[in-house]
Amino acid sequence: MLLSTRVLSFALLGVQIAHGAIIYQHSDNLPDNTDYDFIVAGGGTAGLVVASRLAENPQWKILVIEAGPSDSDVFEIAVPGLVGSIPKAVNWNYTTVPQNHLGGRSLGYSRAMVLGGCSSHNGMIYTRGSRDDWNQWADITGDDGLRWSNMLPIMEKMEQFGRDVTFLDVSGHIDPSFHGSNGALSVTASYTNVSMNNYLLQATEELSDEFPFKLDMNDGQPIGIGWTQYTITSNGERSNAASAFLPRTGDNIHVLVNTRVTRVLPVGHGSDFRKVEFTVDANGPKKQLRAKKEVILAGGVISSPQILMNSGIGERAALEMIGIKTLVDNPSVGKNFSDQVATSMRFSTTLPTTNYDAIRALAQWNESHTGPMAQAAALNHLAWIRLPDNKLAGSSDPASGQSSPHIEFQFGKISPSITSQNETVLSVSVINLHTTSRGSISLSDSNPFTDPNIDLNLLAEEVDVSILREGVRSAQRLFSSTAFKAHINGMIAPAVNFTSDEDLNAYIRSSAGSYLHGVASLSMSPKNAHWGVVDPDFYVKGTSGLRVVDASVIPSVPSGHTQIPVYGFAERASVLIAETYRST
Repeated sequence: MLLSTRVLSFALLGVQIAHGAIIYQHSDNLPDNTDYDFIVAGGGTAGLVVASRLAENPQWKILVIEAGPSDSDVFEIAVPGLVGSIPKAVNWNYTTVPQNHLGGRSLGYSRAMVLGGCSSHNGMIYTRGSRDDWNQWADITGDDGLRWSNMLPIMEKMEQFGRDVTFLDVSGHIDPSFHGSNGALSVTASYTNVSMNNYLLQATEELSDEFPFKLDMNDGQPIGIGWTQYTITSNGERSNAASAFLPRTGDNIHVLVNTRVTRVLPVGHGSDFRKVEFTVDANGPKKQLRAKKEVILAGGVISSPQILMNSGIGERAALEMIGIKTLVDNPSVGKNFSDQVATSMRFSTTLPTTNYDAIRALAQWNESHTGPMAQAAALNHLAWIRLPDNKLAGSSDPASGQSSPHIEFQFGKISPSITSQNETVLSVSVINLHTTSRGSISLSDSNPFTDPNIDLNLLAEEVDVSILREGVRSAQRLFSSTAFKAHINGMIAPAVNFTSDEDLNAYIRSSAGSYLHGVASLSMSPKNAHWGVVDPDFYVKGTSGLRVVDASVIPSVPSGHTQIPVYGFAERASVLIAETYRST
């Protein structure tokens, strides 16, 4: 683990100046007699946006408590090409319970434990979702502020679109009318000169009904094949919540790292939860701090429900079973957990390999921030497919509307074949974006350091299997097109003789896994609804002084990746919180 040159360390004082914020290594180093207006429990994607936006008021003091270290202490985070090499030490390394509909397999569930959260270790893909996603969320929650027409200007204002260091002409790759240039979060359309580019574009002409060319995936209607956009700076570095938002603030943000929030606590005996309990490790002493205005829980889709339940906010029967006193009885806490499900395909090809000399590439990046390591992926496109109504197994459409795809293809890499020197292997992920199966987060005991039970309940609903099955067949049609005829030799996985529904279903259940885009474990619902966990103002139902702002509140999975919707919800929350205290 290498120390970034961006960080000035005061090791003896346990303090760092990083990204413009003051970072404290231990709670003993926090300044005495500091009253924090807001305490943000979780320094991830959403937590740092909210903290930074609130810090725009110089009168407010904000404390962020993050379980992991500073991202500036982990060299691999900054280098896009090292996304697969980020140390496990900055990952929660969760494992799901055995999945009943995946042959009893347990799955790894990666979540970042580092400043910046999942924006520090994700694949950096920049997708906003569809306009119908945002409009549906507005309808579900009763908050018109979440409508696409209201959120698009916010997402554009947040963005700083730039030119990739290796690709200066982005014409034909994006629609600039949908992008901003002065925001905090850097976005580029990275480019590699590979033959796959031309073949995919040729296929959009031949198969235009199923695979139309899409100029810009972020215009609200992401259906077709188009160029991928990434949260990477024009200088070839990852742009995450820490590096993008914290430098724009003053020193009124303090960040306490390597410290775990275990509970939120009421002030007195009421429902005012403006106090946090935290500790360094399971055997260390627990400390408490009280916020003058609010506690904002931003632990993520797994940690936030875990913290609430350990605090006595959850389903009474489940909490009492493990000896936790119920303070707010809400059966929705930890329920409705939603994620995307993916299967993998592999094709035998004659396409050139995308492998490169990693040592030389890293040396080039260290010298100039250019080359393969300045990019997140070797291939440049995503494909989004909307299925015909008759392919939904007689079920109602699980997507949010006509502008929303059902399937995403993410083209992985082209590797040397282990069986033939004259062949290579193309890997493709086929993702069901809008699953109908719902899972849960629950506790097995009252120890905050025990991992919660994570049950994705993947493929419990038959329509989820059928959508993936049709996605596999759609990929077969794409790579059987004239454009690829001379370059694709055949399918390796699933086996070429797997043609029946039964064969493909069996393959999918044996190979499918989570796409790590979980949401909705603390779902937002209308103000007076008897279901859901947070109101449209992000307050936890039945409490005051406590809000949740992270992926857990998003009611359903978007038509794409979750990174930018999380940023969007955090921006919306920041506005609402600031308006609450406009005169103070």
